[in-house]
Amino acid sequence: MSKQSKKKPNLPPVPAEQRAASADRRAAAAQLMQQQRRRDRRRTVLIQVAVGLVAVVAVVATTLVVLSQRDGDGAVATTPPGLTEDGAVRFGAADAPVTLQAVEDFQCPACRQFEQANVDLLTSYREGDQVAVEYRPIAFLDRMSTTGYSTRALNASMCVLEDAGKDAWLAMHQSLYEQQPPEGGAGLPDDQLVGMAEDAGAGGAVEGCIDDGRYDDWAAQQTADVFSGEVSGTPTVFVNGTKLGGTDTASIQKAVAEAGAK
Repeated sequence: MSKQSKKKPNLPPVPAEQRAASADRRAAAAQLMQQQRRRDRRRTVLIQVAVGLVAVVAVVATTLVVLSQRDGDGAVATTPPGLTEDGAVRFGAADAPVTLQAVEDFQCPACRQFEQANVDLLTSYREGDQVAVEYRPIAFLDRMSTTGYSTRALNASMCVLEDAGKDAWLAMHQSLYEQQPPEGGAGLPDDQLVGMAEDAGAGGAVEGCIDDGRYDDWAAQQTADVFSGEVSGTPTVFVNGTKLGGTDTASIQKAVAEAGAK
């Protein structure tokens, strides 16, 4: 006997409205999946940015801790003579209505460019009676040399200040930027720093000051103090205590003019 084949039941046709509703549901589901994928991508980007920011904060915090702990015995570092209360070398009239302060590091290439670009402007301010110029040097780029050159250069400049005064310090300041060594190397040796100091006007006693690193601990404290405020890099310029967004000549002139008009 042969088995009879079963016939498939005839199903009623799906109404057009139902087909349209099903298509709408599929489209809505696809749109939800696409939105979720976009949210996932945004979340991933935000996480990556957050991780990057945490890394930057960690580097800065580590730098400050290292700087603050360099004077391991807790002794108060020897402070160079002739500085303002916040550790700056000041030029100009004591009663000048405007004060421009530049925070710099002698190993900083951008600081060298800042000095070269604004040398005429800063000279005119120093020689006038309306704008005082303060240089607040720090040493946070020791890691960019193999011998802690930022600190050695800052110490050498303070040795000149102690031995021969502000004008000699300014000449040393200029020489340190003119002869700035490239990052990643050993920096200028101490005997060359001694020669530059003597050319700037310092006497024979400056050699012992430089060789002994007399102001190394002060340089660490100065750097930590500066970074505890608004400074996060160099060069940074303030006019009457207000941090400028730029260090170009036009920005400085504008800020000085506005400060003088108040």
